[in-house]
Amino acid sequence: MKTVIISLCCIFVSLSLSGCGGKNDEGKEYRWNKAHGVLEGCNGVMSNSQQCQKNLNNQQYMIQIDRN
Repeated sequence: MKTVIISLCCIFVSLSLSGCGGKNDEGKEYRWNKAHGVLEGCNGVMSNSQQCQKNLNNQQYMIQIDRN
């Protein structure tokens, strides 16, 4: 019974998100740049990541994708 309720909740949430998303983007076309690596500082939330803990330079390698 518990799994049925969880499954129904997941289906309901996914349908509501797909129904609400993207309405502001009608008629717009976006172009995405290729993913490229960037070095970021270990400030804020990411300071506790494994990559920041192991790296003595206080930097981490992240993937960035820009939208035009």
